[in-house]
Amino acid sequence: MFHKTRLKLSLFYAILYFLFFSLFLIILYFSLVKLMDSQQLEELEAYSLKQEHDFYEYMNRDQKKLSYDPNRNFFYYIYTNDHVFVHGDESHRGLNKEIEKIFANSNTAEKAVRRIEWQQEHFLLLNKPIVENNEVVGYIVLGKSVTSQQHFFKKTIQLLVLLTCISTVLIGLLSYYMAGKAMIPIQWSFDKQKKFVSDASHELRTPLSIFYSSLEILELDEANNLSPFGKELIHDMKDEAELMKGLLEKLLFLARHDQQQWFQHKEVIQLSNLVEKTGAKFQKIMPPEIQFDTQIADGIELLGDTTKIQELIYILLDNAISYTKKGKITLTLLKNSHSIKIKVKDCGIGIPENELSLIFERFYRSDAARQRNGTGLGLAIAKAIVEKHNGEIFVSSIIGKGTTFTIVFPLK
Repeated sequence: MFHKTRLKLSLFYAILYFLFFSLFLIILYFSLVKLMDSQQLEELEAYSLKQEHDFYEYMNRDQKKLSYDPNRNFFYYIYTNDHVFVHGDESHRGLNKEIEKIFANSNTAEKAVRRIEWQQEHFLLLNKPIVENNEVVGYIVLGKSVTSQQHFFKKTIQLLVLLTCISTVLIGLLSYYMAGKAMIPIQWSFDKQKKFVSDASHELRTPLSIFYSSLEILELDEANNLSPFGKELIHDMKDEAELMKGLLEKLLFLARHDQQQWFQHKEVIQLSNLVEKTGAKFQKIMPPEIQFDTQIADGIELLGDTTKIQELIYILLDNAISYTKKGKITLTLLKNSHSIKIKVKDCGIGIPENELSLIFERFYRSDAARQRNGTGLGLAIAKAIVEKHNGEIFVSSIIGKGTTFTIVFPLK
């Protein structure tokens, strides 16, 4: 139990760290990208103010000039409102044709920022109108290569992902170590509690047996001298002693389960026959208001402890009868390619959703259960038996419509 709790805590803290650290890195990454873009746009804005005069210088010339310099950091192209090329300086030959396709149908009066990829290069473009006397007379497209920044951010992402994975694993290991340290005093106290319950349950059996035997001797020897009230009192005391003995047996069983001291006599159980016989016994004691139905497949076998499996079915059927006033109880046994399933379904009062995760806890009893006899240990014992057979037990319930317990035993 503590090992599973330790693993769950370690996993929880590792996932929590991963989510928070990933969120931090995502915010940091996009902040850097935004800052870089803002800085580059400011540079393009400043560069555009220096180049707008070329529009007026080359507008009336018949020969349009496009110069090329591969070492240029910025490039620009100037166009009229009719998308006619006026002048430009470029650093990537042929890029103007691609840009003319992009901005051919654009609104020349609107400022726009775009990112494009061309011939495995990445570019940041700024489309800016040229205004004279409050009238748009043309536009200029400026840009620069951001390929190196793209590669930098790509490698940065890879590095951050790697760091996140490595740090998450380290945090998980550290959490596992710290959880183990924190659980040492808790486990020590829990082990002491388990030992006390085991020892107390074992030691109380002998005086309880003597007490019960004494009552029987008193009842026999003083049969003629006891008044009706005295006989009734002895009878009630014997009933309470029987209940106490049953409670001690359950506590001792659970204590042995906790300490892995439960001896199992494993054999091949004819499960179909066992379930059918157990169901038939319960059918005889069911009130007439309850209809009992079985769906038991033939020939199903299980390697396990016959006595404990029978007790498991007893607990679930007894639980179903206790909380069903009228309706139908169904006992099902099925087998598929990978598991054996036992289901006990009733039409009783149901269990509130907030209590479903608690009903297998020891001594836990819901408000409805407190109105009935019981110790609150039955379902805890049922779960222990299922776990000892490497199985799982599930419960589903709807208030006022009933409860279904499902047991799954894996096939080896």
